[in-house]
Amino acid sequence: MSVQGYEEYLLLRRSVEALIAEHDKLVELAARLNNELSEAGRQLAAKEEEVKELKARYERAKFSGAILGGGEDAVTARRRVSELVREIDKCIALLDR
Repeated sequence: MSVQGYEEYLLLRRSVEALIAEHDKLVELAARLNNELSEAGRQLAAKEEEVKELKARYERAKFSGAILGGGEDAVTARRRVSELVREIDKCIALLDR
């Protein structure tokens, strides 16, 4: 092998080793990012569940406050209770048949 051929071989070898090292770093980075994405997904699901629970608590508080208080909210709440009672009565009537 000539000196020039050997130098080209060494240059190619260094280039391949550098590419392999870069590939290994990128694989490691991809794994870390996938783990972070999974964790972010779990956190998002937990926060969405928390938001759903808080909305339900808010609606219950708003509803109970509307019944106890006065004004337009109280009228709306009473109307909703009446609708629910009528719906329950219909269900009971269907069950009695």
